[in-house]
Amino acid sequence: MNILENAVECIKTQGKNYKKYSNEWNVMQQLIDIITAQPESAEIVLQDLKIKEMQLNALVASVINQRLADPYKVMTAICEFYAIPTPDELPPEVWRTNNASPAPTTPATENFINLMDLL
Repeated sequence: MNILENAVECIKTQGKNYKKYSNEWNVMQQLIDIITAQPESAEIVLQDLKIKEMQLNALVASVINQRLADPYKVMTAICEFYAIPTPDELPPEVWRTNNASPAPTTPATENFINLMDLL
């Protein structure tokens, strides 16, 4: 296992009792998304997760106590908590892309509009 996989596994282990789609679970998923998008941050987070005051439950409590509604502000709070770089935009949701079925594709010609027909 590489460092990123170890970090993700550690996060999931520490958050195994969070109810799916709860605020706590969402913070955990966003942390996973951040380190997946920035693998260089995974080692810092993994080391911090071994310290009691820096474990996932401390992060979750810190973020939830701030009562942040904006996902970008949540991401900023997570990055500040672990002192890792804050991405310029929200990273893609790893859990959605891993669990989602591909969107059905339709041929582009079905929605073809001839601009000459509008004249």
